[in-house]
Amino acid sequence: MKKINLSFGYGPNQLALLAFIILLAITQSIAYKIFCIEKDNQFNIAKEEATHIKNQLNSAINYSYNATKIVAFLVEKNLYEENFETVAKDLLSENKFIDALQIVEGTKILKTYPIKGNEAAIGFDIKTEKEHLDAIENAVKHNKIYFEGPINLVQGGKGILGREPIYKNNKLWGFAVILIRLETLLETIKMDEKGLNKNFTYQIVKNSTEDSEIKTFFNNKIDTKKDIYHKTYLSSGEWFLYVKLNNPVHHKRALEFSLQGLLLCLILTLFIRHLAEQPLVLKKLVAEKTKDLENLNQVLNDRAQELANVNKELEYFAYIISHDLQEPLRMITNFLTQLEKKYDHLLDEKGRKYIFFAVDGAKRMKNIILDILEFSKAGKHSDKPEKIKVSEVIDQIIAYNKATIETKEIQISFQNLPEIKGYRSPISQIFQNLIGNAIKYSRDNVASTIEISEFNAGDKMWGFAVKDNGLGIDKSYFEKIFVLFQRVHPTEIQTGSGIGLAIVKKLIENLGGKIWLESEVNQGSVFYFTLPKN
Repeated sequence: MKKINLSFGYGPNQLALLAFIILLAITQSIAYKIFCIEKDNQFNIAKEEATHIKNQLNSAINYSYNATKIVAFLVEKNLYEENFETVAKDLLSENKFIDALQIVEGTKILKTYPIKGNEAAIGFDIKTEKEHLDAIENAVKHNKIYFEGPINLVQGGKGILGREPIYKNNKLWGFAVILIRLETLLETIKMDEKGLNKNFTYQIVKNSTEDSEIKTFFNNKIDTKKDIYHKTYLSSGEWFLYVKLNNPVHHKRALEFSLQGLLLCLILTLFIRHLAEQPLVLKKLVAEKTKDLENLNQVLNDRAQELANVNKELEYFAYIISHDLQEPLRMITNFLTQLEKKYDHLLDEKGRKYIFFAVDGAKRMKNIILDILEFSKAGKHSDKPEKIKVSEVIDQIIAYNKATIETKEIQISFQNLPEIKGYRSPISQIFQNLIGNAIKYSRDNVASTIEISEFNAGDKMWGFAVKDNGLGIDKSYFEKIFVLFQRVHPTEIQTGSGIGLAIVKKLIENLGGKIWLESEVNQGSVFYFTLPKN
């Protein structure tokens, strides 16, 4: 940000003002675009509703065409005197949209059905009113049914009339007429008498000349300059259908975005100004963190060097154990053995016991030294990861301990063990120690069994179990047995120095796994352990 300031020569306030102007222009342009798009959408909504209402009106009116054709046919064949009422009754029962059918001879209403409620229409001469004459002329001009209305009906109420011209001997005889009351029409198109609902305002206007009165279906007004509306034409009656959207939201949505954009501009402007003031602070902070990291790296390097030195000291200590400390023990053992051989005839039983205890102690001390050496080397291996068939490892261990297994008549079973990827030497040592312990601590006079199996330890770990029916371990020793030189069983039963399970635990944890057990005294033990799959 500092480089930007320098390259353009702007300070924080100037840069913030420039950013505000640019962001304001962008957000307000988007707000105007939203206004235009939303307005078009509102017009489309009104258009869809107008098309829907038009289709409903056309569908209703189309049902009436056949009725007028049938009535005209009766007149043309001179069958109307006897059959008009019967045919009209059937037509009205099939078409609930039509309220009445009429026959007009010349310009006088000759017949009507139903009679009830329409008595005043019989004998009415329609030429007495100019608007009726205009509708008649349009019907004759187009030579098809033509609708007039809305008009005040002679029999009371309002409605629309559709007149189909009837010709006899190529001369105009009269008209077949259908009457649709206004309430029937509104019910058909599901509209109330005010032309209003929650979302729309409707108006149907008769197309008229400049000097004629404008006829509308509803007592409401639509402002064609301000309102969101759509206008469509109904040719059957020369009507214009207007549909207005009652609550347009294009202004509201555009204004909301405009205000949100203004707020966003202010927030971003303050943020940019804040950033413009931060380069030096950031530079100082980076320098401090860099110095801290350098110090931390130095501490880590020092700790690594200390660990390396400790490892060297441990290796040197192990070397001393394996060479320097063993030599005095060998001398003690050898001299005591020679002493016993040379002066055996001079020693009594107590003296021989003393020499035996001294030699045995020296041997056990040597074994402890060798175990410590082995423990210090545990986890250190030079082999590379490879694919290992666990079943082959078990076979090798069984072959190595064949004599003891046959002597103790131990049954070892395993199946479906996986092929894993890892370090062969520590994995072999883990199984060797666990199986070796199971062999060592088997019970006398019991058919001993050892079972090696796999269990599900999740997607990332292999799970193995070594189960036996040997001496078992008391629960109080579950943690202690994994500690150096911890012996569970008495010396006459247990040989060794108690380091095997400590080595197993160290190897498994170095590989990234865990080990635990379940056991009951004189029932046997199950050692579970996991190894990573990768």
